[in-house]
Amino acid sequence: MSRRLLVLILVVTLAFSGILMAKTTLVLWDQLAATEDIVKMFNEKMKAEGKDIEVKLELIPYDQMVPKFMAALSAGIAPDLYGMDLVQFPFFISIGAFTDITEWAKELPFFDELTKGMLEIGMKDDRIYGLPYQIDLSTMLWNKDLFEEAGLDPEQPPQTWYELVEMGQKLTVDKDGDGIIDQWGFNLSGGGAGAYMFWFMPFVWGNGGRMFDDEGNVALDSYETVQALQFWADLVHKHKIAPVSSVQYGSGDRYNAFVSGKLAMFLGGNFNITSLLQDAPDMEFGVAMIPKNRGEFASFGGGSLLGITSQSKNVEAAKEFMEFAFSEEAQVGAFAPSLQLVARPSLYDNEYYKDVPQMLRFADVLGIAQTPYSVKYNEIYDPVGYYFESVFLGKMDAETAVRECAKEIEKILAE
Repeated sequence: MSRRLLVLILVVTLAFSGILMAKTTLVLWDQLAATEDIVKMFNEKMKAEGKDIEVKLELIPYDQMVPKFMAALSAGIAPDLYGMDLVQFPFFISIGAFTDITEWAKELPFFDELTKGMLEIGMKDDRIYGLPYQIDLSTMLWNKDLFEEAGLDPEQPPQTWYELVEMGQKLTVDKDGDGIIDQWGFNLSGGGAGAYMFWFMPFVWGNGGRMFDDEGNVALDSYETVQALQFWADLVHKHKIAPVSSVQYGSGDRYNAFVSGKLAMFLGGNFNITSLLQDAPDMEFGVAMIPKNRGEFASFGGGSLLGITSQSKNVEAAKEFMEFAFSEEAQVGAFAPSLQLVARPSLYDNEYYKDVPQMLRFADVLGIAQTPYSVKYNEIYDPVGYYFESVFLGKMDAETAVRECAKEIEKILAE
């Protein structure tokens, strides 16, 4: 064998060895700081198993999640994985930005645990492109001490619209007889369309209504929606268990009223638990389903889905990270210590939640969560905000508002 041939064989062998030894680096974008812990755990696991896979996380500010991703897709430099606000997923699925993971996802041992209502946001034509990862749920919280003072069972929050009004009237009190209400039974979730979607839509769903049908057509213009909208307006103007000012309350206003004992029932969510334990350590409070009427209990499922982008060249490695991200080690280890919600109901019985009974309630709420599916979710905010608020302020009747709102949404979707 000639010297030249030996040298060539050596060069090829070394080059091939380099290819075999090359590390697979996955780029993950997310807005959630807790994901840093999951990435660290995964990288340590890969190192311990002798696998040359590494994940690098880039935290993306919420207001940059869409424009930055659009720019990256256009430039062909999208990340391998993206934990994106779930309401944005339908649009990006529609333009082919995410990889179809259907068969792989259905084989995951925890797949059947994932909440169907949020999983559907990551689907198109029965194909799966993302899994519910970070969870925020709309619920109602109630002050048990104020219930007891009003002669109500502190362990029994209202479950129906009728009970909400009945209990709310007993909890709305002018304590000093000066003609000014000092304690309100309830208040609306004002502050714009985002708040209406998160807290008002469960009233529509709880009355049997919908925003979109299974084909994506606008289904908002219905008796069920009109009735729900009128009910909210009546809570202020007829039943008088919520102040007019609450129509434009932000989340902070409602929270402060609840913490100070001026509000008995509060539309909130899991994200309020930690702060309530700190700001009102002596308050006895519970977490309840949002009251329903003729439909089923419902909650708006917010948060993010985790998916593999269509530009990833390391799909199998990305799947390995995704499976780990939903494992007990990752979910409980990263999310539970700070009382963030885990994505799998079976993991709610953990060492961090056991001393906070309010957290255990969210395992049930997770099962009823749903999210409106639209490729133009942000664009429908303007009509929702304008028409809904007009009814709550008594400036427009509910039937007209729902009809006109539905027309504008249809026009937006047709563009």
